Amino acid sequence: MSLTYLFGAFANTLTTDAVVPVSGTNMGSIQLPNGDTRLYYQDQHNGSIIEMVISNAFTIGVFEESAVLVPASQVRSNSPVAVSLVADGDTFIQVHTFFFSPENVLSQYYWDDVLGIQGGANCLTCVTNKGFVGVAGSQMLYAMASSATSPPTLRVGFVSAGAPNTISEAVNTGSGWSVASLST
Repeated sequence: MSLTYLFGAFANTLTTDAVVPVSGTNMGSIQLPNGDTRLYYQDQHNGSIIEMVISNAFTIGVFEESAVLVPASQVRSNSPVAVSLVADGDTFIQVHTFFFSPENVLSQYYWDDVLGIQGGANCLTCVTNKGFVGVAGSQMLYAMASSATSPPTLRVGFVSAGAPNTISEAVNTGSGWSVASLST
């Protein structure tokens, strides 16, 4: 199927075969040092978190592949998704994906250039194992990483059930995860 439209003196044809179908709710993304894009979204049909690999910006890149990163059984319905990248110059070292479990526990999967994919209940280095609980239904979630420190620092902001009237931040400076609430 195709659709032709006119814009000024140019005629363009769009084909439905040219698009990649995506049915998601919340999403996050990163850009790798080489320009490649990674998109992470919760599939609205099965609830899993999907990773999409795109070779660059949509204007010049192409869809390469997609796969389930986090099984639906580990993700809260309509969970926010936040992503951060740890890079060293032109090399990406880790990609971290954060979300809430069905029990509203702040959770994490990550890809490491040495270890591969880490995550789930058995991931001892993941924030999941700290049991930080977010407010049920909250959509507030952010993630950032800084490679300026060695080891890199990871920060994940969310609304904690323990301090529901402010933002809390889980921080890992290389010696494990801790949490603190925003204060004056």
